[in-house]
Amino acid sequence: MTFLNRNYTSFLKALFVALLVGLLGNTLVLAQDRASSDSDYVIFVSNRTGTTELFLLDLKSAQVSQLTDTGRGKITPATAANARVAAFASREGSSYELFTAQLSSTWRTRRPVLAAVNRLTINTLEETNPTLTADGLTMAFSSSGKIEMMKFDGQGRRELVAVDNNSNVAPAISPNGKWVAFMSNRGGANELWLVDTNTRELRQLTKNSGVIGGLNWSADSQRIVFTTTATTSKLTGIALAEVATGAFQLVTEAGDGEAAISPDGSRIVFTSNRSGDPELYLLNLNTNAVQRLTNNPGPDGSATFISAPADTLRRTPPSRQVTLRGQNQ
Repeated sequence: MTFLNRNYTSFLKALFVALLVGLLGNTLVLAQDRASSDSDYVIFVSNRTGTTELFLLDLKSAQVSQLTDTGRGKITPATAANARVAAFASREGSSYELFTAQLSSTWRTRRPVLAAVNRLTINTLEETNPTLTADGLTMAFSSSGKIEMMKFDGQGRRELVAVDNNSNVAPAISPNGKWVAFMSNRGGANELWLVDTNTRELRQLTKNSGVIGGLNWSADSQRIVFTTTATTSKLTGIALAEVATGAFQLVTEAGDGEAAISPDGSRIVFTSNRSGDPELYLLNLNTNAVQRLTNNPGPDGSATFISAPADTLRRTPPSRQVTLRGQNQ
């Protein structure tokens, strides 16, 4: 009996170790799956249904699904690299107002959807171009000629760049929250400028950049992508500027703009007229390969990368989803 008990005990120990190894293996696989799913989707703006609404594109399957359907224009979507949140501007009456939403997922497909939509501003000002820090806690935006910032819930609103005799537009907050980049002609020609979010100190970043908008940060807060006219093709293109030095390099010049950098820095999604109609394209920065993503008679643009929501959100029953479609706003 002692021999049998020892063998049984040894068997249980071996079984426990095997189960533990299997569990750890599954955990590692899950982590790898989540890492590989990073940037598998983009949110973009399209009027393919008659009004400008937000849509989702699955970069693996090329499937497009509609995120909003209210009949009111939606523009300038933004997401946070390390949080399941999004922000956008929507036409409400005579002006654009700012909204935020949680990123949840559908019950069966794990496809991202907008949930828990929250309106942040209610006034007659034109408030657009919201961008978010990586943690999703802070937002910078345009407000009738000013550049402001506030918390994700709309609290703590404060001015960074006041209305003056210059054009100050297209703000984009860095993922680490230290800077807001924007386009301004305060030095003569339009250039990239930075404003310190703590001190409000201004710094000119570029010279002779030909910037016309479309600012977006890399995840490490070291580079800024923008739309430029400083091309040899005489068409608009996309350039990358180094925050440390202000030096920039041209990466496309075929009627391109409105670019965003993937979180791992290897890809850029952008809008281009190279086919005769504004469509979405994907540039691989390692190989310079360009892939067309959409083929729609109407314009597609303002794309930004997002990753799939976490597994815990996937298990939310569909009856409890609050998506921004029709009467559910």
